[in-house]
Amino acid sequence: MQKDNSKQTLFTFEFVGLCFIGFLAFCNITVFYDLFNYLQYLGIPAELRGLVVGAYSLTAMILYLTASPFVNTANAHRVMLLGMAILTVCGVSYLVVHSLLGLLALRTLSGAGQFFLGAGTMTLFVAAIPPERSGHAFGIYSVAMLMAYGLIPGIMDALTPFISSPSHGYAGATLSMIPAAYIVVKIRSRQMIQLKEVIQEPQIPSWKNLHANLTQRPIALLILLNMSYFANWSSLFFLFKGFAHEQHISNVGIFFSVQMGTMIIIRVLAGHLFDTIDKVRLVMGSFLTVAVGHFVLAHLPGTWAVPLVGLLFGAGMGAGYPAINGLMFQLSEPRFRSLNANLMLFAVQAGFFIGPVTGGALVARYHYRGYFHASICLSIVAALACTLISSSTRSIRNENAR
Repeated sequence: MQKDNSKQTLFTFEFVGLCFIGFLAFCNITVFYDLFNYLQYLGIPAELRGLVVGAYSLTAMILYLTASPFVNTANAHRVMLLGMAILTVCGVSYLVVHSLLGLLALRTLSGAGQFFLGAGTMTLFVAAIPPERSGHAFGIYSVAMLMAYGLIPGIMDALTPFISSPSHGYAGATLSMIPAAYIVVKIRSRQMIQLKEVIQEPQIPSWKNLHANLTQRPIALLILLNMSYFANWSSLFFLFKGFAHEQHISNVGIFFSVQMGTMIIIRVLAGHLFDTIDKVRLVMGSFLTVAVGHFVLAHLPGTWAVPLVGLLFGAGMGAGYPAINGLMFQLSEPRFRSLNANLMLFAVQAGFFIGPVTGGALVARYHYRGYFHASICLSIVAALACTLISSSTRSIRNENAR
């Protein structure tokens, strides 16, 4: 997708449309928030439920790592439509598939569908945003994810009296792929009209160039930082309810409401700051703020402090994601921007896979305080890694500007 970078308009049809597609994609993820309970209802053994749920992220993670180099602006539209078709078939199939092996196959195939949709969307997204507004752009895009996590569980709970089983909810969610497909086709037609030159299929980078890209210290560190960010996010998301029960915190929802609300406010109202304030300092401050949040939870003075801790996590995590991804966009060579953006999505899936597994193991062996202390160490190490990125950013910027 080509554009005139001299025109720094962010809210184009392509940008808004791709953000909306991202929202619909995450709706098809969060609709499975009750999958553990549904697997129990189907009689799937407790020790195998995690495998069924995790097959989705594991598949997407592998594909983001291995197949991302083959997704480019010329084939992204077809890749997205393929992903939508797979997700639709899988969603409807929950109505008739109830066996362990069948569900495992559906989750694996769904992970592939989510990769195709997510990778294609991100490839077009990085081609549609002005380089000078990358932080703001990723901040707005990430709000789509937050809105899906904030809205879909409540909507599905409200619809429970009218839905005979969760599988009907999973199937019904696939209707969102209809407007998503229309937007993809519309973007493609607009691209064909706007381009004055014949579209040429971008060449797939050689493995030598890919190796050179990934061995750049800032690139590799940013992928690890994004993984750390989402390992923190996902482990806290899945483990906080148990901690709240142990601490006799009655209203668990207030923590996540304050956290999500703060993140959305920061990313919507202060999005321009992600491109004016040094991104490395923003990332460092984000992880240090999250470390403070974990410390307060480890030594919680009382239930009255829970909303304040939610505010801390909201502030730290609200600034972290746009800054990390904006920095990756800024430091990547133009030919590797879409690839690196998709590798950041690999880090998201890896974080969601690793976070709950390691967090649960830490809680089982060292209780919640041990988990919080380990999370503090992870956040501090991530913050220190920012100093290594800072020392390398200037040289990479100079090379990319040539």
